[in-house]
Amino acid sequence: MESATIYTKDGCPYCRRLMEEMKSKGMEFKEINVSHDTRALKEVKEKYGATRVPVLVQGDRVTIGYKGMG
Repeated sequence: MESATIYTKDGCPYCRRLMEEMKSKGMEFKEINVSHDTRALKEVKEKYGATRVPVLVQGDRVTIGYKGMG
């Protein structure tokens, strides 16, 4: 299974929901909180063009915003 990274921010209910869904499915991920990491905030904006969180990066697939794990 490919690794996943979730960019989050403090107080984001969609970020929390996505992480809960991934945990319930046994999926491992790394959380990067852009509220505390200004370098990551800059990266997520420049590299992925994201203006909101969560940003889910799995391999070469990027999902911006909460879409659910369906």
